Amino acid sequence: MKQNNHKQLDYLSEIFRQGQQALQLGLFAQAEKAFLEVIKVRPDIIEAHHALAFVFAASKQHEKASARFKHVLKANPQLAHSHHNLANSLYEQNKYDEAINHYQAAIKIDGGLVDSHIHCGMAYRKMENYDAAIKCLHQALDLDNVNAKAFHVLGMLYADIEDYPRALECLENATGLAPKHAEFRVIFALILEEATLDYEAGIQYHRACEIDPNYLDGFILYGTYLAKNLRHDEAIECFMRAETLSPQNMDIFDQLGQTYFAMGDTDAALIKFNASLQTDPKRISSLIGIEQVYQETGKLDDAIKLCDEIIAIDPNQPTGYLLKSWVKKSKVGDGLAEHLLNIIEQEDADLDLARKASINFSLGKIFDDQNNYEQAFKHYTAANLQINEDLHYNREADIERSSKLIEIFDENFFKKHLHLGSASNLPIFIVGMPRSATTLTEQIISSHPDVIGAGEVPFWSQSPTAVPLRLNSKAPYPECIAEMNAEQAHDIAALYEQTLHKVVGKHNKPLHITDKMPHNFLNVGLIALLFPNAKIIHTKRDPIDTCLSIYFQNFQKNIHHYGFDLGNLASHYLQYERCLGSF
Repeated sequence: MKQNNHKQLDYLSEIFRQGQQALQLGLFAQAEKAFLEVIKVRPDIIEAHHALAFVFAASKQHEKASARFKHVLKANPQLAHSHHNLANSLYEQNKYDEAINHYQAAIKIDGGLVDSHIHCGMAYRKMENYDAAIKCLHQALDLDNVNAKAFHVLGMLYADIEDYPRALECLENATGLAPKHAEFRVIFALILEEATLDYEAGIQYHRACEIDPNYLDGFILYGTYLAKNLRHDEAIECFMRAETLSPQNMDIFDQLGQTYFAMGDTDAALIKFNASLQTDPKRISSLIGIEQVYQETGKLDDAIKLCDEIIAIDPNQPTGYLLKSWVKKSKVGDGLAEHLLNIIEQEDADLDLARKASINFSLGKIFDDQNNYEQAFKHYTAANLQINEDLHYNREADIERSSKLIEIFDENFFKKHLHLGSASNLPIFIVGMPRSATTLTEQIISSHPDVIGAGEVPFWSQSPTAVPLRLNSKAPYPECIAEMNAEQAHDIAALYEQTLHKVVGKHNKPLHITDKMPHNFLNVGLIALLFPNAKIIHTKRDPIDTCLSIYFQNFQKNIHHYGFDLGNLASHYLQYERCLGSF
């Protein structure tokens, strides 16, 4: 009898060893089979249940993993690591309350489990209980003050509550402690973008991709960042690397197509959009890209045919009709208005407010084309009301901001801070309200051989958040400018010039680069302070024409949040006039 028991134990030990080896090699099916064999013969061997739970967790079978970990804890509820591992599986199932209970049980048994404190904080973060989450992370750092993951998670938590100084400090600590961790750097870059420190974000993206040249998400995010910041040549390089890592990824084809289109290489854009269509001939995003190319190159008949093709793919969706309404001048009886009205009036139409607004903007344009101005204005009004529903534009805050800018950047301020300015005359600023011919002005100026147009560079618009962070000041913008020293001023001016050079391309060496961001009128004080030798051109248009033209455009609401209500528009226009005065 004893001999049989020894043979059985030897057999089970060998099967268990094989299961562990398979688990280490990632052969989950083989490992599962081995541990189940042990349990079948000896269901009382808790180690086998525990090992099987690890197999299920590693193979992302989290419900099965949870059941096994609970079985282990039923036999011995004092196993801290089993509570932690069970909590991890519950976390993956979005059962955050239950996960927190088991992280806390693990901590109660063994207060030194740093990972349990960290993961408990992560679960609280998912529940948006930021105070409890931050407390957990500080407890982790009390136990291990050089734990990179703890700093990383704490940084994300501070970013969630928009405490960017603390967030960036923690994320910088995390990358300092784990310099080869590419994902930490990408998250750092994303938070830097949130804090409007775009130049610094680019450095982190670049470093992450250097650290891990096979990091697909890193290259996609870096490419997206570069394209957003008008650095199209570099964005193409990133997306091409992403394409090498994922050769059949249609999203990457589309991103390449959009980037080539943005830089004016319409032939290359068509190649990439058509590459997507070879895999999926009905891919709407790629068809839209080609339609944009046809519009840009004046092939309007081809663009209209493509709109009709999109309509044929799904006649109950507004996309094709919307595109068609913008590419052609509508005539009474062409059916465009009728189709869009039918879609928007369907009770079961799955349209959010933004989509309804897009339809109403198009209907406004259609009826305007047809000289039916009453109906056109009705639909423009409906579109603006729909977008304005989720906006919280504060006229008083806008007025207060303008007053503060006028108060601080007065004649005495410039006399006192003359020493801060850069000697450079590289930038030419074109400012004014949107729809006031800033684009046309840039086109005219950049036709000179010594000038290159950079378009709308999103640098100075980030000043309210970025400048206090760059100055390490607790004072808000623009009050913090009073603390600026010459070194900081020259650093910000140099960052801007580097940004301009990156936008126009490293091979171009113009004497001047234009920046036509209209709302830089809010930053003329800071711009004039840092670049006293730069030219600032103010484009002006009739106030009513300007405001109505904005009202009729489906602008990005996060930028032009004043533009979807006529009263707000009028108020903002007055602030624009106040800021520029008699300029």
